[in-house]
Amino acid sequence: MLISINKFNIQRPEKVTYEFPLSNPADLINRIKSKSLKSFLSTTDEVLAKNNIELKYEDLTEQKFADWLPYYKEKMEENHHDVLAKLEWYKDQKDSPLKGIFLYQNKKLVGSGIVRLTKDTADFAYKASDKISISSKPSSSIGSVIEFLFLRFASESGYKMANSRSRNAFGFFNTLEYLDYKLRFGYKPIPSPGVPVVDNVPINETGRVLFYGLQDGKFILFSLQPESEKGKDWFDKSRFNSLETHLKEIYY
Repeated sequence: MLISINKFNIQRPEKVTYEFPLSNPADLINRIKSKSLKSFLSTTDEVLAKNNIELKYEDLTEQKFADWLPYYKEKMEENHHDVLAKLEWYKDQKDSPLKGIFLYQNKKLVGSGIVRLTKDTADFAYKASDKISISSKPSSSIGSVIEFLFLRFASESGYKMANSRSRNAFGFFNTLEYLDYKLRFGYKPIPSPGVPVVDNVPINETGRVLFYGLQDGKFILFSLQPESEKGKDWFDKSRFNSLETHLKEIYY
């Protein structure tokens, strides 16, 4: 179901880009916002070694990408996510070098990321991983390790910006936890360039959604829920309301 946001003078970019400016690789770990993520990721190399996980950065040939697609599809379906990566995407990247980040445990693929490179930007296009325990530390996951390895690769390779994208309806296309994860890493959400901007937003089965919208020239995170639920909290607002992320509640 789509809800009109016209009466609120809001427009919604259909996708959000998450930007992470890069500078000195030695300072990367200090740029991560979450203290628990920072603590865990500072031990990345030790964690990989302890879990017998081998890291490989590879030039991504069409055959390598095609061989990876079944793994990606399996992991997306396990998590009830849409399968977005297709061979056609690879063929469209004619002018952009592609890299693969692959993690192997006892020669079995357990984590992966696909990176598209432009002149100054490393774009994290796709990620897929197993659900395995690698540490008892808070915020530890193989997914956060892959994200950090992407940022480290981009920084050490001299890129000025790292980014990724997602669809812009949290609680519908993706989860609130996904957005929280990106913000805790220190990414800054902006409207994705060149994507449609619409005057509606899809809601989930509870009638709620979080989304970024443009209102009076400002890019704001909105919480939308039914008028009957006014004053009722449906998520931890403190995770999203900060100097960097301004949260505004609206009702229909």
